[in-house]
Amino acid sequence: MNIIFISPNYPEDRWRYIHALRGLGVNVLGIGDANEENFPHGLKGCLTDYYKVDDLHNYDSVYRAVSFFSYKYGRPDGIESLNDYWATLEASLRRDFNVVGFDVDYARRVFDKNAVFGAAASAGVKLMKRDKDGEPVIPEGSRIVRCCGMVNRYGKVTGAAAYEFSDLPELIVKNKELLSFFSVPAKEYDTAGESFMETALKVVDAVRLRGGFFNLTFAAGRQILLADASFLPPEEYFADVMACTGSSDVCHLWAADKVGMNMDYHILPEITVYVTRRFDRSYRYSHDRIMGKLDPVIRRYGRSYTGMEITGDYFYIFKADNAQKARELIKFIQVDYSDNSPIAQFPPLKSLDRSELKQTAIREQSSYIARKLLSRKVEEKIHQSSAYEEAKNKAGLSSNTKM
Repeated sequence: MNIIFISPNYPEDRWRYIHALRGLGVNVLGIGDANEENFPHGLKGCLTDYYKVDDLHNYDSVYRAVSFFSYKYGRPDGIESLNDYWATLEASLRRDFNVVGFDVDYARRVFDKNAVFGAAASAGVKLMKRDKDGEPVIPEGSRIVRCCGMVNRYGKVTGAAAYEFSDLPELIVKNKELLSFFSVPAKEYDTAGESFMETALKVVDAVRLRGGFFNLTFAAGRQILLADASFLPPEEYFADVMACTGSSDVCHLWAADKVGMNMDYHILPEITVYVTRRFDRSYRYSHDRIMGKLDPVIRRYGRSYTGMEITGDYFYIFKADNAQKARELIKFIQVDYSDNSPIAQFPPLKSLDRSELKQTAIREQSSYIARKLLSRKVEEKIHQSSAYEEAKNKAGLSSNTKM
């Protein structure tokens, strides 16, 4: 199976989606205008081949690159990118090479913000207002909530989760504030007349999404207001959080959908928390003190991902019993050295029941085993197909041909 990737090196933090495809036995063929030696190390090992063009805006050059890969490896089964900027280019190539996937009209409907907001408003979803300078006007008392999920190629939502943010992501980047967010039941943001999840799914239905992710940001208070919408795979830091929130790694779920395997994303009951720090600030509590407090519930921690202004310099991902405990631990991690609030009087983290920890470990291990079985089954299916033999023969013939 051959999938062509446009600009596989950008965004640079999403190479794990390509890695997941490669793990399912797919030939991942990259086309871009960057030098391969500058690629992230993880990406280099994921690509079967790479074709450099002078300019991705030159359609003829990209067309010739796809033609070359078609001759060398066989007809492409998919053409993808992880950047909405190239959505129309992808769609045009699919049309010209008769490859299954969304068309140009779909690209303009789903990846144009104005079109998305117009469709959402027509579906009865209220939009967040902006002032004369374009700054968001967040109603007093509202909380910033992002709804993230997946839709399969038939338009069915296979899983969705809600996360409460410390602020709008764009304002966190602008003001160089500290990012934090945690998963919560979506029903906590229901109003007297609106269901938060139903409002989010109205947006998904309005754009007629088929296959892929949705990331919808709202201001939730007396009203539920749509602030932003994206239908790209989540950033690397968010993919890690979604993997801890749900039953599977979302990168593998995305890859499985691309090869025709249907998998659901089940939300686990524990609250997942993501907290960041910046090296240019002083904090009351050291990393060792934090690790000691989070020891029973920590899932991941370390240096933040490259190229992501929003994630600061260091991150922690851990579990919490409830939203109140999540907020207390966020403050514990991010409190400034000079802050005199009585944070030290917060009650100690309750020890988790060992049987609960064991069940969590079993779920995570089961998810890992399921991914391994999926990879094996898909690989066997590909190897048994006549298309695989045909592509292999074509590649063997063309390998001796000078072009």
